[in-house]
Amino acid sequence: MEKSLIIIPQKVDSSKAKNLYKEFLFAWKKTGKKEKIQWSIDSTKLFGKVILRRGRGFVEFIQYLTKNFGIELFEFGKSAYEKRVISHLQNRSSKLIEGIKNGLKHSRVVIKNILNLLKNKPEETGPVILLGILGFFVGAGIDRSDAKTWYDLDGGVPDLDIAVGGLGNHRSVFFHSIISAAVLETMVFSMVNATKIIHSNLPEKHDSFWDNIVNKTDWATAFASGACTGIAYHLLIDGTIDGRKALTDFPFSMPMEGHNAFFVTNAIIEGIDITKKGKID
Repeated sequence: MEKSLIIIPQKVDSSKAKNLYKEFLFAWKKTGKKEKIQWSIDSTKLFGKVILRRGRGFVEFIQYLTKNFGIELFEFGKSAYEKRVISHLQNRSSKLIEGIKNGLKHSRVVIKNILNLLKNKPEETGPVILLGILGFFVGAGIDRSDAKTWYDLDGGVPDLDIAVGGLGNHRSVFFHSIISAAVLETMVFSMVNATKIIHSNLPEKHDSFWDNIVNKTDWATAFASGACTGIAYHLLIDGTIDGRKALTDFPFSMPMEGHNAFFVTNAIIEGIDITKKGKID
């Protein structure tokens, strides 16, 4: 039963990875059946919640766009009726420029704060940033062997469909959608929950890795946020610059534009959800 829950290759280069697996297996065997069942139930519920959270976020985004589009359309019509279209457009242009400037200013403040944290608290901030960057490339991919441009990355979570079913399975709905991101997020935080459950059953002299997972939950959030950002980026590229291949297992046929729209829409949904990792209502 325990071996079916976690599968790792027989040959692991890192002795640390082997040791971590042995420690987990030792603690998992000592964990009660009731706790294991509850963990499985909680993990299933978590997956449902992260999927619903993405759906709610997208609906709220559409509502926001619809509302603001309606307001802008009304104001434009009003300005046309009052014969002040030019002044209205100039006003909107000024507000747009002001918004861009505020965004750039906010970005500079964020970067400055990150640099200050790295300088003053490197042991706390460094791992979080590193895990975020690592997570991004896990999600987006890092292979550029066939890429035409530096930003066109292959591999990552979406392209695991090739490893599972070969090239003929590439662009699978499961991997090239928010489903893969939701599964990844669920796995990350379920692993954190599992560690909390087994922590008291670990050997007395165990790797500090387990203590860090329990005490530093921001590590999991950083990795999940980075990985899901990478998945969103990968899907966006697949639906735009690299939008030449259709989904392989979509339930009905549609033109290439429809497939690209599917990738871009899923990228947008995941992008909207990036700041909500680890937050379950």
